[in-house]
Order: sequence, then structure tokens, then C-alpha cells
Amino acid sequence: MPAPIGLDIGSSAVRAAQIKQGRRGSELERIGTVDLPDGAVRNGEILQPGVVIDAIRHLWRSAKLKGRRVSVGLANQQVVVRRLDLPWMSESELRASLPLQVDGMIPMPVDEAVLDYCYLGEREGEDGGRMVRVLVIAALRTMVDEILAVVRQAKLAPVGIDLDAFAALRAMTPPDVLADDSAELLVDVGSTVTDLVVHQNGSPHFVRTVLFGGQNVTRAVAQALNLEHERAEDAKLELAARDVAMPANDPAAMAIGGQTRQLIDEIRSSIDYCAAQRDIPAITRIVLTGGASQWPGLADALADQLGLDITTGSPLHGLDNSSGVSDDELAASAPHLAVAVGLALGAQS
Repeated sequence: MPAPIGLDIGSSAVRAAQIKQGRRGSELERIGTVDLPDGAVRNGEILQPGVVIDAIRHLWRSAKLKGRRVSVGLANQQVVVRRLDLPWMSESELRASLPLQVDGMIPMPVDEAVLDYCYLGEREGEDGGRMVRVLVIAALRTMVDEILAVVRQAKLAPVGIDLDAFAALRAMTPPDVLADDSAELLVDVGSTVTDLVVHQNGSPHFVRTVLFGGQNVTRAVAQALNLEHERAEDAKLELAARDVAMPANDPAAMAIGGQTRQLIDEIRSSIDYCAAQRDIPAITRIVLTGGASQWPGLADALADQLGLDITTGSPLHGLDNSSGVSDDELAASAPHLAVAVGLALGAQS
């Protein structure tokens, strides 16, 4: 039976990755992308189900994907992630009592939420008692049901659902191990949503979803240059491909710079929050990924304003390529693939 496929329903495209276990390890067997029209999905919510269903069906045909079982991602502000310390209990007891444990600690009624958790380990409480630390994930059930309904209407069988942030982290965790006293910030910049994950060697400490992405930059360029949306997107991509810096007084440069500062402010506030938590290691490195992470000047501005090491990782490290897509094409599309690859990897565990 083919392995489950990672299905990323983003704001600008639907993407899929199929990974199999070969003789030498994990192999990228199939990969595909189908663009979505503006407005079909916004801020992680499906607004035009019929359009998305048609795109998914087209994706399966064009990418020649094998099988119908999928793991699907979530990324919007109707998903809440909270780090909690609870009295020690077994994992089975924790799962059974989770609604009771988080009642009043999340901004939604527990009977209207889909709940899950990520186990972070044990710790000692202030009174010396034994505690367990978890990241609790809560999503509105109606939102989850809407996504699963779209997937099923596309004739697929959902076998798992995961946060985009966790999927990207799974795909992007670097092979080099961080020091015990440092952490990394993964910044996954999408079309309308950016996920921030502070982690240490793949173990998350903090997760935040920001409703801000590449489309904010496109709209700013469109307004500055009086262009239609499509032409503004082309202009943004052309500027990103240049090797030379734009003049500071260039209208497009000023528009992009304003959006860059807004995103950096969001990132800085998350870094400051984590720095105020005594048990989160200091962040020493930022890894950029996501389809919009390469907008002009973003990486340089992050390095200049935050004073941290900035790198662009790849979700394809450690994967053999048996997809039929050239290595050069895969490298070019890698920033777009972190969530789909991470969902596929997670479905195998």
C-alpha cells in the first residue's frame, strides 16, 4: 500500500509530497503543485471549497500521485497552541482528561474544539511535585470539519491532520545539533500566514501563527506602483531575483521595506516573549523557509535588525530524489515544500 501523502492546502496553491522508504532511506517519490486563484483560501481558511476541490483533483492527475490516503495541515488563528504544566499523569490519563485539564485555559469552549498535545517532558513544580509539560493544540471543530469535508469531496481519505508549523519543523530540523543552551527559530513565510516555531533540536518550546505573508508585500507593491495584483506579483518576483540592491528611494523598495519591518516586528515580539521565559533557551539562529521567504531584502534585514545568524534550510535534506523532477527544479521549489514534506514524513511515523 502506498504511503500517505502530505497535502498542503495553502493560500496560493495546493501542494503534495509522497515519500517512500527505499533501500538507502527516505525517497521523495512524487511532488506536485497546483496554483489557486486569489481568495480561494485566505488566512488558512477555505473560502471557495469547489475551487479547492478541483485544484486537488488536478494535482492528483498532474503529479501522478499514487494512493488516496492523505495527511492534511492546519494554519490559521482559529488554532491555539498553549504551553502548560500539569500534575504528572500517564499519557493515557493525560489524553483522557485533556478536555478537563484545559477547560478555561484556551479561548474557546472545549466541547467545540478538537484537542491534541505534544509531550515536552517532565519537570519539578514550585512545591517540588512531579509535573508534566505539554504543548496543547486546540482547533475549532467546525473549521477542522470544513477542511476534512473538502478533502473527502476530492475523493481522498484523510488519515491524519497536523499543524503546518509542526510539519515544517519536522521537515526542517537540521542535522547539526544545537548546543544545550541555545534554540532555533523557524520562520515559515507563506502567502498570507507566517508560522513561528522556537525549538531545540526538533522539540518545540513556542508556536505562533501570524496573519502576514507574501501577499502583504504584493499588495504594497501594487499600491506603490499602481499595478494590478498579477503584475505586482511579477514585479516582486523580478526584484527578488536581482543580485543588486534597490535604491532606497525607489517606490517598490520603500513599499517592500515597510512590509519587511512589520514582519520583523512580529518576529522580534516573539523572540522577546521567549527571552522572558526562564526555561526557553536563548535563540541563536533563525531558519527561513516558505514560498514567500525570499522576498527582496528579508534575510538581510532580519540579520541586520535582530543580530542573529540567518540561514535558509531545505526540507529536502536527507531525501533521495526518485520523483523524476530534476535536482535543480527541486532546489528552486524547496522553500515551498516544507509543509507538504513534513506532513508526509509525519504520516509514516
